[in-house]
Amino acid sequence: MADRIDFESEALGHLDTVYRVAWSLCRQKDEAEDLVQATYLKALQKFDTYRPGGSCKAWLLKILRNTWFDELRHRKVVGPSMQAEEMPLAGPDEGERLAWTDAADLLENFSDQQVIEALRELPETQRLALFLADVEQMPLEEVADVMGVPVGTIKSRTSRARAVLKGKLQAHAEDLGFTGRRR
Repeated sequence: MADRIDFESEALGHLDTVYRVAWSLCRQKDEAEDLVQATYLKALQKFDTYRPGGSCKAWLLKILRNTWFDELRHRKVVGPSMQAEEMPLAGPDEGERLAWTDAADLLENFSDQQVIEALRELPETQRLALFLADVEQMPLEEVADVMGVPVGTIKSRTSRARAVLKGKLQAHAEDLGFTGRRR
C-alpha cells in the first residue's frame, strides 16, 4: 500500500509530461495513450527500483523510451499494425531555403501547428532530444540519461534539430517579416 501511495505522489505528477513525450514519439493520440499506459504499468511494477531523491521524471521518460524501442523492435518482427490505406503519405519536397539567424525568436512566433509539423519531420532521436531539452526544459544531463547517450551527443542532436527547424520554418518567417531581424 505504501508503494502505491508513493508511486501516486511521485510518478503521477509527471503524467502530462510523459504523455507529451509519448505523443512526440508516436505522433498518434491512441498510440501515445497506449505507450503512456504501458510506461506507467512498468513503472508501478518496478517502483521499488526507483531511487528516492532522483529525478522521477527522467526515470519515467527512460522507461517510456525503452518501452517505445521495444514496440519498434516488435513491429520490425511482426510488421506494422496499420492498414496500408491508413499510412500517411510524405508531402512534396519544398527545396532548400536559406537558414534564418535567430532560431529562438523564429520559434516563439510560429503557431503550434507549424512547429509541430516541422518537428514531425525530424529524425526521432533529434526530435526527442529537442523536445526534452527545449519543450520540457530538462537539463541536458537528464536528457542524456533518458536517451542513454553522452551529453555531447544531446548537444549535437539538439543543434542539428534546431538548424533543420530554422530551414523548414524559413518561408513562414519571411511571410511574417522576420528575415534579417535582430534582437
